[in-house]
Amino acid sequence: MIDTHMNMSQAFQHVAGQYPRREALVCGTGRATYGQLAEKTEALACGLHRLGVGKGDKVATLLGPCSEFICLFFALARLGGIIVPINPQFRHRQLSRILSDAEPLAVVTAAGVGEEALETIRGWGSESHTPCHLILTEGGSASDLHLADLMSVEPSTLLALRPVDPHDLLALLYTSGTTGFPKGAMHSHRSLIAPVVASLRLRQMRISRPSAQMVGRWAKVLGRYGPRLLRAVGRPQTFLSTVGCHNITGLEVALQALLMGDRLVMMDRFNPLEALRLVERERVTILVAVPMALSVMVRLRGSDRFDLSSLLICGTGSAPCPAELARQVQERLGCAVHIGFGTTELAGGISATSLEDSERLQAETVGQPMPGMEVRIVDDRRRELPRGEVGELACRGDNVMLGYYRSPDRTAQVVDEEGWYYTGDLATMDEQGYLHIVGRKDDMIIRGGQNIYPAELEEHLVSHSRIKEAAVAGVPGKLGGESVWAFVILEEGMEMSAHEVLDHCRAEMEAYKIPDRVRLVSDLPRSALGKPQKFKLREAALKEMKGGNDVCSGHRSIG
Repeated sequence: MIDTHMNMSQAFQHVAGQYPRREALVCGTGRATYGQLAEKTEALACGLHRLGVGKGDKVATLLGPCSEFICLFFALARLGGIIVPINPQFRHRQLSRILSDAEPLAVVTAAGVGEEALETIRGWGSESHTPCHLILTEGGSASDLHLADLMSVEPSTLLALRPVDPHDLLALLYTSGTTGFPKGAMHSHRSLIAPVVASLRLRQMRISRPSAQMVGRWAKVLGRYGPRLLRAVGRPQTFLSTVGCHNITGLEVALQALLMGDRLVMMDRFNPLEALRLVERERVTILVAVPMALSVMVRLRGSDRFDLSSLLICGTGSAPCPAELARQVQERLGCAVHIGFGTTELAGGISATSLEDSERLQAETVGQPMPGMEVRIVDDRRRELPRGEVGELACRGDNVMLGYYRSPDRTAQVVDEEGWYYTGDLATMDEQGYLHIVGRKDDMIIRGGQNIYPAELEEHLVSHSRIKEAAVAGVPGKLGGESVWAFVILEEGMEMSAHEVLDHCRAEMEAYKIPDRVRLVSDLPRSALGKPQKFKLREAALKEMKGGNDVCSGHRSIG
């Protein structure tokens, strides 16, 4: 087994050395064994080293799920470099902010990412004090630097490298706060390996040290999942990931599969029919998708023509999963539901439901804490609360981030001197240790697995000369996730349509941040201090959706 005393490269080389002929990665038409993946990774590390990338140097990526990302991740781990995964959907403003903060030595992307992104990268590179290499995975011209060229370097050219410690920085994962400004969560080799080690411990414990109580639970599991469980247990699993590697969910799915000696199937973009085809063709045992993607799959006409008998687990996270959706997955796909709960700051894993849990617990909780994870529920003074009471969820473990990059003050706000990270999520824990997430202390909106921060959208809205004030709220949807409602007050004497408000957003913002509905209002419900009361806006939106009256007066709308 791998452990947290290894760096990421050592962990991967350990697994690849054990299973060199076992298929590791399937992406599009490409396939690679662990041995082939290790060879490509070593060759790329040599090429990057020759380019001047060394320990502590940052390389940003604007890539969808692909084999190039996997090779780049482990190659940088080999060199002691730092990967900075960026959402390829980001537009100029957000992309330039992250580049200016991270100051990468190189950016790896595909020509198909779009001219705006390429111009932003080139523009930032010419303005920065440090030269920045633009490396393309495909497209471009013969004069451009291509990743394939770097991978053609002979591994023997990689000379002695500086030692890489498990506590060294490996990844900067950018996540925006309530201000909408992106923060780089710093993760070490150890903090990214820790969730995988926790999963390995669970797998090892179930196989080699089953207790009498566990045997009883597994008898029920066998009755529930029968042949699916018997075909999967004790064998390498096949993961199908429909999530991008730029966020912690997609990254940890990849690491869970590849560091446990399993097989990883990656989709370059989510398509429900193609996902079902892949489950059938590749005999997938574990499917990972955000709740919105699962809701599309279970409602897809003709899904019964696919052979999904290999599927044992549907894992989901990144957004709240409604209990009804979890039950639909259990019923229509015939598999267990693993609802995972975590944050970027904790490398993803805090808790998860499991096969042994009843269908009710799988649908209505986010499971029990993972091995090695300490969890407590605290009040506003960070004092621990009794079981069953609602409070803020706090966690401590090897997977806690090192801190926010270049932001010690922000780090101190969420990580205390004893290493406890305060998530900002409101939760309860029952007597059996199962967690129930109640809500969030801030107003972050999650739609389709993507984080949307009202402050960022509000800031953009009021940048228009005709908009005086704006309040953005997330409204729960029937299929999981949230819809984005924008309540807008215009400057006195100004006229503006809801369509024009949306056009203002589309001009500079990513597509997933565009409001679903715009309400032009004369005023907003406010607190005694004059602050918009967003819970009342949510109530108004829900009432309107059900055909009731709107508490905001004088509204004109779209959506």
